[in-house]
Amino acid sequence: MPTSSPDGGRVYRVREFAALAGVTIRTLHHYDRVGLLKARRTRASYRVYRDSDLPRLQQILVLRFAGASLKEIGDALRNTSKLDDLLSARRWSIKVKRARLNSMALLLEQLQETPPDRRDWADFASFVADVGGQAIADGSPGKRELDAALKMIGERRLALDITKEEYELHRDIRVAIARGDTPDTPAGKALVARWRSAIERFVGGSRQLRDALHIVMNTRTGRTEPAYRAYVERALKAS
Repeated sequence: MPTSSPDGGRVYRVREFAALAGVTIRTLHHYDRVGLLKARRTRASYRVYRDSDLPRLQQILVLRFAGASLKEIGDALRNTSKLDDLLSARRWSIKVKRARLNSMALLLEQLQETPPDRRDWADFASFVADVGGQAIADGSPGKRELDAALKMIGERRLALDITKEEYELHRDIRVAIARGDTPDTPAGKALVARWRSAIERFVGGSRQLRDALHIVMNTRTGRTEPAYRAYVERALKAS
């Protein structure tokens, strides 16, 4: 049973405190060992915890659930500003993972809905490269400028959740290319107009976001086939 400390709070043995907090004894021993939540020692060398230790343990458990490492949690608990930074970083990371899962779900849906003999794996692989967040090689523009542009665009993409729209436009352009349509044919001009309209909706009037989009799209399309790049460049010039 819990006993009382000189300040009037309750004192718990490890097993009691673990039951109160809903964690294992091994977890408490580990947090004690790494310095996240140090147990006090009685004269008989028993580990004990107090009521005042429970809020700290609850903070640790919440941050662990959010995916923070023990080192990140230790730094955050020692510095309030670092805690706010950690919360922001974990929120961003989780949003990115959610967007990636949405992209994966859409890709699997499209694969299942497409007959096996009509699945264009090159098209799907290109979609994965565009939406799945593969790294872009260093070069011009500078890496710092490119990273900043990618972050800005990533935040906007998460806010709009436009994965399906991206996929459909990407797919329709590849179909048009296979059919022989260029950006100058009526069908090609319609696709360029769709892309331009998508750009306008995406940037929402923000010049800074428009510049970031140009940086990223110019860098990415520099690695794609000429026919596809022609559609992108036409849409960028018109936007």
